[in-house]
Amino acid sequence: MTEVLKCSKCGKSNLWVMSPIRYIFFTSTLPVLAALLFGFLADPVFFLFIPAVILTNHLLAKKKTPLKICKDCKHTENNFSHHSAS
Repeated sequence: MTEVLKCSKCGKSNLWVMSPIRYIFFTSTLPVLAALLFGFLADPVFFLFIPAVILTNHLLAKKKTPLKICKDCKHTENNFSHHSAS
């Protein structure tokens, strides 16, 4: 049996699911392009920000994805853990 994903707010199954790779791509594209632009135009030290941006977004993607967005009511859910900081 396949499990049908449903929105927890409206109960409809019209969901869009964002994968970790897509999350990394969407959150890294603009900062990496800006670092490339500033690296070529201003100072090459900006190239050092590119691995940090990608690594940070990779770590965030592991926590926040899969991200589920209801296309009907625009409710957003993710399944990152709610561990207490100790």
